Amino acid sequence: EMFESGDIIDYLLQTYGPSEDSYDKKALWPITFEAFSIYTSTIVAILRGMPAASRQPNARPDNEQMLPLELWGYECSPFVVPVREKLGSLCLPHLMVSCSRGSANRDRMVQKTGRFQVPYLCDPNTGVEMFESPEICDYLEAVYTVKE
Repeated sequence: EMFESGDIIDYLLQTYGPSEDSYDKKALWPITFEAFSIYTSTIVAILRGMPAASRQPNARPDNEQMLPLELWGYECSPFVVPVREKLGSLCLPHLMVSCSRGSANRDRMVQKTGRFQVPYLCDPNTGVEMFESPEICDYLEAVYTVKE
């Protein structure tokens, strides 16, 4: 058990990551240099109005009881962020399937869809599977909100 994010990142890299000589450690500085990541993420969240910090007023009341949606993507993708924020603001349970560079999940996605593109959403509640951030957000808005 661990509490500090830096310790968790180190543990995950050492336990599950590639060998240290197979990647450039400088590529990880945004997540391993804590002061930078905390400062920048806080500033960005404040400037953006704390997206997904509260429930969207017209979110369906039964959203929390839905089967978890699967969102395929990776943390730093600017195309994945709006979808994650929409899922959060609608209080929809979801699983993030990380498919960053070098991940076996990239291969799984290509096998499943025939290509690699993020974000990719699988909704077990409706059977819908789709790409493209704007279309996914429009879909979530149409299916998981009530008309006011």
